[in-house]
Amino acid sequence: MMNQIALYKYPGIYAREHDELEQYRVSHKANVACKDAIETAIRDNYRDNCLGKEAVKQVANQFGYERMFYVLANTVQRKDFDGRISRDNKDWAKTIPVFEDKDYFGDDRRSSFEVDSCNPGLTDIFINQARRDYLLTQPLAKEDIQAEAARLLRRLQSEREPNSPSGTHFMAQISPDFLIRASTKDHDRLFALLPFKSLTFSTLKDRKGIFAFIQKDENRDQPLRQRKPSVRKKLQKTQAEPKSSASSKGKEMEL
Repeated sequence: MMNQIALYKYPGIYAREHDELEQYRVSHKANVACKDAIETAIRDNYRDNCLGKEAVKQVANQFGYERMFYVLANTVQRKDFDGRISRDNKDWAKTIPVFEDKDYFGDDRRSSFEVDSCNPGLTDIFINQARRDYLLTQPLAKEDIQAEAARLLRRLQSEREPNSPSGTHFMAQISPDFLIRASTKDHDRLFALLPFKSLTFSTLKDRKGIFAFIQKDENRDQPLRQRKPSVRKKLQKTQAEPKSSASSKGKEMEL
């Protein structure tokens, strides 16, 4: 399976000097195959001006995200001049090192795994989907939960009148992407950051998703609650702090 082949990130000259040419060649061959798979996936899944979600899965299942991102980053770096690739994806590509790899004739071997037979605009869409799909597999960080809480707060505060179907509550939908990644503890942390006494998370009949509700008479002009450090962390910090001896305290007082 291609996804079991280790990604070799160094150029051929480095591989030769370190007796790693076999790993280099196998990985390079997999990079070329991944590039071909991306082009095939885009062609197979582009219909009615829309790139189907199966395109990314088709490649990721075969090669894994690390190699797929390596090939895509190489492609974007080599197309830095192309306006059909978004600035955001160009900045993202720069975070993945792809070393220059010239052969005896001065040609760069990286060109052999540059996605080049598809419209760059479609490649850009593929990258957007790939980055999002990968993100949804990752656990939420504290900053992610804080950002979602801030977004919900802004949404609840922006409404002039109660916007629930019954007209009795203000409501805001929790991000579907957040829900995909969130554990039960993440839900609890999100709930704890929002400053409303009447807050509830619930579904709505005939509507997809989960919504945050607060009663219409709730004071909405409140900031987010601040996260309190856990008792365990407090104890760990206390135990880690050096304790002054009686004699040292006496010296400090004399000074």
